[in-house]
Amino acid sequence: MNHENPYMKGRTWPELNIVEALRHQNSLVICITNDVVRTFTANGLLAIGASPIMSECSEDLKDLIVHASALLINIGTLTPEKVGYYKEAIKLAKEYDVPIILDPVGCHAGAYRLSVVLDLIKTNAISLLRGNQSEIKAIYDALSPADTANNSTAGKGVDGAQVEDSAVIAYRLARRIECPVVATGEEDYVSDGTRVFAVPHGHPIMTSVTGTGCLLGAVLAAFFSAYYPCKDRLSIGEFLAYALAYYGLAGESAVKTSGMKPGSFSVAFMDALYTLGDTVLMSENCIRPIVVPDQLQVYFVCGTQDTGLNKKRLLEIVEEACRGGITCFQFREKGDGTLEGQQKLELAQRLQQICAKYDVLFIINDDVELAVAVNADGVHVGQDDMRLEDVRHLVGHKVVGISIHSAEELRKTDIVYADCVGVGPMYATSSKPDAQEPCGPGRISELQAEGLTLPCVGIGGITLDNAREVLRAGACGVAVISAIAHAEHPYEAAQQFKQLASDIQ
Repeated sequence: MNHENPYMKGRTWPELNIVEALRHQNSLVICITNDVVRTFTANGLLAIGASPIMSECSEDLKDLIVHASALLINIGTLTPEKVGYYKEAIKLAKEYDVPIILDPVGCHAGAYRLSVVLDLIKTNAISLLRGNQSEIKAIYDALSPADTANNSTAGKGVDGAQVEDSAVIAYRLARRIECPVVATGEEDYVSDGTRVFAVPHGHPIMTSVTGTGCLLGAVLAAFFSAYYPCKDRLSIGEFLAYALAYYGLAGESAVKTSGMKPGSFSVAFMDALYTLGDTVLMSENCIRPIVVPDQLQVYFVCGTQDTGLNKKRLLEIVEEACRGGITCFQFREKGDGTLEGQQKLELAQRLQQICAKYDVLFIINDDVELAVAVNADGVHVGQDDMRLEDVRHLVGHKVVGISIHSAEELRKTDIVYADCVGVGPMYATSSKPDAQEPCGPGRISELQAEGLTLPCVGIGGITLDNAREVLRAGACGVAVISAIAHAEHPYEAAQQFKQLASDIQ
């Protein structure tokens, strides 16, 4: 599908060259890893084009760290003596601004391991946390005791077990510890605290070969260090999702070569890591964007039409709302006198910077070209806008939202191309002149009974007084305009909506 983007004036985003960038950089990855996997880890890093070096003492590390692109700490063979070394390594890496990747091997299996991991996380120096889903859940539970009443999933050994709601846990934990989180399992999840991605690649035989999980931590360390050339095109969450996909696709390729034989698989896997390139990442199904309910709790929609055409006031309100706890902001610029062209682009870029500062999902209303041009987190379209399939083709792995007002619209919507849904208007509203007749909160449960499974928000005329009814009807969150934009104190209004949504959740 050929499409000229008026905001980009003939400019196009460069091709994704994630693997090529990694190999060009030839990152030096210092591995403080377990005794069982050193050779496998070193060979795997060499295969992807990185340079591995193993370190076992602080004196040695002091010489190496000045040359390092990343530091991996894998606690697989844990001893009390090593704990002190981990902390010294973190201190040195922080001093030289070297990213630190933590692999909390087996922390769900014992209290001592978990306590060590928590101490390392509390240094506030970890750049990426990578574990299996049981390990990630154990860390989340330990750091979020108030949220664990209904979360009693047990792990098994260091391999762990599949954990439900791992995408939600990855998102919440990434926000809590302020660094990206990777949770691996039957389907892998990665979140940077703003976006969430699923990676449906890999093969079960990978769990039958010692070292594949530990090597992944080292591979992610190498990729993490090579993120800079891609930062204008990809969020760190999406970038890491591609790295996960590359690793999983190498596993799938190796199985095709070796069959279901662990010994042969190990050799074939190294070959696949060496030979696969960026072309394997071009599939639309390589990674999958996910919207978790938390991201939609307080969904603020606003544009200059809601602030008396005052750009400065809009920026002030959005920043106050972000500080107050909104979880998503949709830039909706429509109506007489509103901005167009370069002015709209520049305002969108400034709003995006504010949202990024507070890890708030940034969505563009209707204007797919603008969403692409500013590299927004997503786009929301209506029933009369561009076809969802075309939207998905243009925006790739961005969040795609769709407005649905009735069961009839649900049936005719190609919902497979969407990630979330806006339902409304819940109540009478003056914020949208072309709004349909109010349908009430009951419409949400009606659509869910008709088969709507995507997370949804109620929108239209929502206030603090009636928001509870919308949430109890089955919405993940509430989308509001006037209740925040016209509030005397937008910060406090956002706080109140956030508290209400959290209480009902």
